[in-house]
Amino acid sequence: MKSFYAFLLVLLCCQLPLVQASSKATSTTNTAIGFYPGQNYPADPVSYLKMRELAMQGAKKAEWSAVLPLLENITRQYSDDGDSWFLLGHAYLQTKQYQKAISAFKRVLQLGTILTGVKSASAPSNDIMVKIAESYAALKDSANAMLWLNKALQARWDDRKSLINKAAFANLSDLTEFHNITGEFRQPNLTSAERWQADLDFLLSEIERLHVNPYHHISKAQLLQHVNLIKKDIPQLSDPQVVFRFMQLLGSLGNDHNFIVPTAAKTASLARLPLQFYWFADGVYVVQATEPYQHLVGLRLLKVAETPVDQVLVKLASVNARDNEMQQLWLGPYYLGLPDVLAGVGVVKKAENVSLTFTTTTGQHSSVKLTAEPFSFSGFPTLPPLTQADNPLYLQNKSLNYWYKTDKVNNYLYLQFNAVAQDKSQSLEAFSTEVRQQLAKSEVENLVLDLRHNSGGNGSILPPLTRALIHFKEQRAEAKLFVIVGRNTFSAAHLLLADLNRLTDAIIVGEPSGSKPNHLGEAGWFQLPYSGVVGIISSQYHQASKAEDHRIWVAPQLPVTLDSKQYFSGRDPAMEAIVKLIKS
Repeated sequence: MKSFYAFLLVLLCCQLPLVQASSKATSTTNTAIGFYPGQNYPADPVSYLKMRELAMQGAKKAEWSAVLPLLENITRQYSDDGDSWFLLGHAYLQTKQYQKAISAFKRVLQLGTILTGVKSASAPSNDIMVKIAESYAALKDSANAMLWLNKALQARWDDRKSLINKAAFANLSDLTEFHNITGEFRQPNLTSAERWQADLDFLLSEIERLHVNPYHHISKAQLLQHVNLIKKDIPQLSDPQVVFRFMQLLGSLGNDHNFIVPTAAKTASLARLPLQFYWFADGVYVVQATEPYQHLVGLRLLKVAETPVDQVLVKLASVNARDNEMQQLWLGPYYLGLPDVLAGVGVVKKAENVSLTFTTTTGQHSSVKLTAEPFSFSGFPTLPPLTQADNPLYLQNKSLNYWYKTDKVNNYLYLQFNAVAQDKSQSLEAFSTEVRQQLAKSEVENLVLDLRHNSGGNGSILPPLTRALIHFKEQRAEAKLFVIVGRNTFSAAHLLLADLNRLTDAIIVGEPSGSKPNHLGEAGWFQLPYSGVVGIISSQYHQASKAEDHRIWVAPQLPVTLDSKQYFSGRDPAMEAIVKLIKS
C-alpha cells in the first residue's frame, strides 16, 4: 500500500477548485436594525429576577398553567428578553390560547433566543415558525398556517417529513399545497425512472434549501451538470445504482454532514459484505466478521477484484463527503464493505459477488469471494473489542455513552465519552457532577478524556461536562488534562474538543481529529418522496474557534498512531504515551 501521504497527494490532485459563493451562514430570521428597546424596566430588578427564575424552573418541569401568570408578569415588567417571550409563547400554546401564542412567538423572532432544557420546546427560529403555523392551524386559518410553514422551510427547517403525521396539522391534510410542503406529494402513474427523476429533483431542491453554503466547493453550474447527467442515465440504472449516484452527488459538496443512509429506503436498500475493515498505520485489515468468516479477522486486505486496495480507496473518496482527509481514513473502509458502491466506482463489475485478496502475517496470499448481506445501519463503525485478548480500556465499554475509572497506580482518572447522548440511567449533567466530585476527593492528579469513538450527537447537552473539565484544570494548576482524539472525533464531540483546545491547556493525544474547528455541519434531514431514501445535508455553520482559525483539524501535541500489531495484541499506544509522560 502506498503511504498515507502519497494517498493524500493523489486525492488532493483530484479535488475540484474552490468556488466562491454566497453563504447562508450569517443569515438570520431577526431584524435588529430599526428595532428599538422598550423603555420599561422593572421597578425592583431583584424581585423581577427571582420571579424570572421561578418561571424558568416551572417551565423546565412543564408546569405551564402555574407559570403562565409569572411569565405574563415578567414580560410586562421587561419586554426585551427573548427567553421570557419564548416561554410565554409556549405556555400559551400548551394552554390552547393560540392567538396569544402567535403574538408572543412573533416577538421571539424579533428578539431571538437560545434557551434550552425545556421539554417539548425548541428555540431555533425555524422551530418557532412551525409553532406559529400550529397555532394558526388550530385557529383553522389554513392560509397563515401554510405561510408560516413555508417561512420555516425557507429558514432551513429540516423535519418536514414529520409534518404529515402531526396532529396539529390534521385539518390541512386534504390540501395539495400541504403535501408539497411535507415532501409527501406523489404523482400517480409514473414509471420507475420517472419516480427516481422526481426524487432527484427533490434532492437538488433540498440541497439548495438546506445546505448552509452549497456552492463553496462546487459551482452551481457543475452541480446542475452532475444532476442532469444522473437524470439522463436513470432509465438504464438499477435502483441501487441510482442510490450510488445520489451518494456521489452529495459527496461532491465538499464537506461532511452530507450523507445518504444506505438502508432507510422503501426500495433499493444497499447490502454489505460480512466484514468490517479498519485502516491502520500499516494497512487495511479485517477487524470483525460474521461467524462463517472469523478466520479472516486479522488479515490484511491487498486487492478488491483486480484493484490494489489503495487505489480502491482513492476511488471511494467520490462518495465520502468529508471535512478533511482523516475522515477518509475513518470512512473509506466503511465504503469498502458496500458492493454497490464498489460497482459504482468501477472496482467490481457486479455487486452480487466480490473477490478479495488477503495476506497473512507470514506473507501468504489467499482469495475469497463474498456475497453481500442485508444490514441495518445504526451509525458508522468504530474499532470493535477484541475477542481473543484482554481489551485495553478504550475497547472495554464501548456500548456505554460515558463512564470512568480511576487508576491510582498510574495517577489518572480515565473518562471515556463515546456518544453525545443522554444515558437512560444517568443524565450527562448528573454524570458530570459525579466526575467532578470524584476528582475533588481523589488523590489522582491527571484526567484523561477519551474521544476516539465519539462521532457526535446532541451538542446542546455538552455544557455540564465542559464546565466540569474546565473546573478540574482551574482548581489544579499542576494537573494535566489529556484529550485522546482520532479520525472519528467528529461533530458534537469535535465541538467539545474545540472548546477544551481553546479554553484550557489540555494536551491533545493521538491522531489529527476528523473535522475542523470551524466547519459546515449539523444534520439537516431529508426524505425523498418516492423511494423513501433518507439522508442529511449540512445546514449550519459552526464557529467553535476564533474567526481566524483556519486549521484543517485539531492536531495532537502528543502524536500517536495505531498499527495492526498493537491493536490485535491489545495494546493502546496512546495510553502508553500518557502514562510515560505522567511518570516522567
